[in-house]
Amino acid sequence: MSDQPLRKPPSPTAHAFIPGPPFDESRIPPARVSNVNSTSIPAAVELACRAMGQVFNPADNGYPYMYTRIWPDGWLGFSPYHGAIQLSGRHLDALLAAEDALGIDLDEDVISKHAEACFFSLSAGPLPCNHSTPGGPLTSVDEHSIREAVHGLHALARYRKSDRAAESAEALIADVRRFWSADGDWDQVAVRKAYGLPMTARPTFVEGVGRAIGPLTKLHQAIGSAAALETAQDLAAHATERFFLADGSYDADRLGAHTHSTTCTLSGLALLGSVSDDMGLLGRVRTFYDNGLRVIRDEVGWVRERHHPNFHPEQGEMNNVGDVIETALILGRYFGDSYFEDAERYLRSQLLPSQVRELSFTDEMPGGDERCDLRTRLLGMFGFNAVYGHLPLGKNEVTPSIDIVGGATASLCAAFREVVVTSGGVTRINMLFDHESDAVRVESPYTGDALRITPKVDGDIAVRVPSWADLDAMTVNGQPAGRFIVDGRITVRQPRIGSAFEIGLPLGERDLTIRHQDHDIGARLRGDAVVAMDDLGAGLAYFAPLN
Repeated sequence: MSDQPLRKPPSPTAHAFIPGPPFDESRIPPARVSNVNSTSIPAAVELACRAMGQVFNPADNGYPYMYTRIWPDGWLGFSPYHGAIQLSGRHLDALLAAEDALGIDLDEDVISKHAEACFFSLSAGPLPCNHSTPGGPLTSVDEHSIREAVHGLHALARYRKSDRAAESAEALIADVRRFWSADGDWDQVAVRKAYGLPMTARPTFVEGVGRAIGPLTKLHQAIGSAAALETAQDLAAHATERFFLADGSYDADRLGAHTHSTTCTLSGLALLGSVSDDMGLLGRVRTFYDNGLRVIRDEVGWVRERHHPNFHPEQGEMNNVGDVIETALILGRYFGDSYFEDAERYLRSQLLPSQVRELSFTDEMPGGDERCDLRTRLLGMFGFNAVYGHLPLGKNEVTPSIDIVGGATASLCAAFREVVVTSGGVTRINMLFDHESDAVRVESPYTGDALRITPKVDGDIAVRVPSWADLDAMTVNGQPAGRFIVDGRITVRQPRIGSAFEIGLPLGERDLTIRHQDHDIGARLRGDAVVAMDDLGAGLAYFAPLN
């Protein structure tokens, strides 16, 4: 085992949120919001992509804002703690994935603006840097956003064939290998000498460079970078030696209180395990998913923002939910359909409903660009939600962060790719969303009265059967579904091209108790979608009240 100590510098963002302008604290929020989505991944992605093109700050050289407020009024703000690449790296990853996976039309000017922001953050040297004032110079090297830098560079290299991005990524990796080692951690003195700037390190490896395992793996997939793969493997070895232990335990002191760092490192380990076909690594991911992750994740996929006794226990983060979904999708390929079921439940019951799709309740105030047309510009955001709604109990404002829309959207794109997968002459329907691919058209029982599947190519079709389904009540074209079960899935052999077949799948209702730190929260699910939930009277809830 490495002798490297568990570093514990204070987190620069533990209390980083800059308060916006004063607001009327006496306003009472509406009990519920409208236009909640639990059925359409494309609708969520399209709205989010529009939002990511409307968040550029004219007072900061056109780089993206970080902070927002949508209740009780609208506001956009600059963060001195999060560099431009923290936002634009995530947004490029999401936008270009949306174009590739869903065919979303993009404004190339938006891509150029985000690319410019990324390269500004890399202009002091290969490692990403922050600037602390709008329009100001770079002031510190930022370990935390190495992940976001590689995300953005990977996306430009993969989807725009950018030589500059590929070369910048290779240079960044070289500096990680030059200044970081498992035995010695960061040589911050050498970084300062090379860059002329101090380095902002995070409390733990997982909150720092460990977060980059996933995007490094993506970079290797995109451009065949041997250095990216080697570095991802080195970081993963350190992560599994010191942080994601064999017992699958969660320890905030060991991993760090910032739970998004834990979940994104976990999803990165899963991706690396899948790409390298490393069953040992995938097994380690599975053990943590099945055990330690439960400390910070609830029954419908909500994940708290920080695991710290002094932090609001009802405040979650949708980035984290997306990471858990991505991890579940990978585990489903190797370890069975229960993980695909988790992914669908978390999508329908948490990530999709949490998107900001209505802002009639937001007061628009006079001011400059930071106050302008926010009822339109901020539609599509994701943020720091409670499990039941936009406003965690006890808080009096709703303040999403603009980087989160990038992470959540990238996870939605990953989920969209896994709804239906065709390989080796078999089309596997992993999640029961409306979907159309080259091989099949799927009409969901959540938007219609049955599951209808229209084949478009030759081959068998294997449909995941949810664990809550009553197989005795299910039918395939009127016949008992049980006779079609092969390896746990309803499998229709060589159905006729162009002729739909119908699976009767009653979406029964069941009650569930969601156990949080301070509250037990009742919920009612129809299939894998929440239809009612206790909201603790907080306001701006997604779901109908349970009682």
